[in-house]
Amino acid sequence: MHTEEVISDGEDRTWLQTQDRSPVVRLRSNEHYWDRVRGPHLEEVEFRNTLSREEALDLVCDTVGEVDIVTEVPAGAAERVRRSRHARLVSVAAVRALAGVIDREAEGLPLHDVRARRALNLAVDRDALVRDLFRGHTRPLAGLTPPTVLTALHRAPDRLRAHPHDPAEAARLWRAAGGAARPLRLAAMEAWEAVAHTVAAQLHTAIDLPVEVTVLRGDRQREARRGLAAKEPRDWDVLLVDQGSQTVDVPPLELHRAFVGRSGEFRAGPVDARFERLFADLGARTSQVGQVLAANRIDRYVTRQSLALFLVAPRVLYAVNRHVRFVPYATTFELADTSVAAGHWSLR
Repeated sequence: MHTEEVISDGEDRTWLQTQDRSPVVRLRSNEHYWDRVRGPHLEEVEFRNTLSREEALDLVCDTVGEVDIVTEVPAGAAERVRRSRHARLVSVAAVRALAGVIDREAEGLPLHDVRARRALNLAVDRDALVRDLFRGHTRPLAGLTPPTVLTALHRAPDRLRAHPHDPAEAARLWRAAGGAARPLRLAAMEAWEAVAHTVAAQLHTAIDLPVEVTVLRGDRQREARRGLAAKEPRDWDVLLVDQGSQTVDVPPLELHRAFVGRSGEFRAGPVDARFERLFADLGARTSQVGQVLAANRIDRYVTRQSLALFLVAPRVLYAVNRHVRFVPYATTFELADTSVAAGHWSLR
C-alpha cells in the first residue's frame, strides 16, 4: 500500500508525493490484448521493492531465479555486470538530464546575474565527468535537451554545443558579477554524490569559490523536492537532480518546464516571462517542423541565460539475465517488448 500527499505553493505548482511502496507488486498479462504481435510475451512480472540496489545486483549477477532485471545500475557497477556469468549490461541513451537547479534568489551570491550563472557553467569540465565518473556512459549536456535519437530533430537546426571548460573566462565573469560574500552551498541527491564533490572542486579551482557540499540521503531527497514545490526556504544554492521526459513527441516540453517553467517542480527563482512566452509557443505548435523550431528557440534561450547548471545526459543502464530479451525505452521503463529465451530458468 502507499499514501499520497498533494503539495501546492498556492499559485503555480502542485506536486504529488507518493510514499510507502508495496513490498511486492505482481502484474499479470492480459491474454485478450488486441495486438498479438506486440504481446504479451510474459505471463507475469514481479517487482520487488524491498531489495537495495546492491542486493539486487548481487542476485542478478551471481544467482539465477531471483532477479532478472535491475534498473538504474550505477556507471561504476557496469564492469561488474559485464564480467558476470549470469547477467549482461543493457544501456540506452535516455531522454534524461543531470543538471543543477540554481537558486536565482540566493542571498550573498550573484546568481540572479546571468554572468555568474554562466561562470558556473564555464567552470565545469564536463569531459572529465564523462571520462572519470561515468566511464563514458553519458554525454555532455548542452541546454536541457539530451542528445538522443528521439531528440535529434529537436536539437536542430543550430545545434547547441555544451559550454566549454574555460576557467579563465569563468573567473572573469564571476568577478564582473560581484563575486561571493560566502561559500556556495551545493546539494545533491545520493546517486550524484561523486558528481557533487567533483563539481565543487572544479568550481573552487576555476573561480576560487569555496563550496560546501551536502549529500541528501533517504527521506531528505524527497523532502528537498517537496520543499521546492511548496516554496519553502532553501538551504542550498545549487541542487543536483536528474529529470527525464516521458513524452516521445516533444521531449523538451517536459524537461524545460520542470527546471524553468512557471509550474516547474525544480524552478528556484522568479518566473521568467520570456521563457513563458517561448514555452506557450511550443505548446501551441501542432506540426513537427513547428515544434522543432520552437523547441530549439527555448533551448537557445535557456542556454544563453544559463538557467541551470548543465552537466551531462546519463545513459540508463540495466543488468539483465542473459536469457531475458529486454528492449529498453528512451523515455520510460517498459516491459511490453520483453520476452525470455528457452534457457530461462522459468522454462526449465
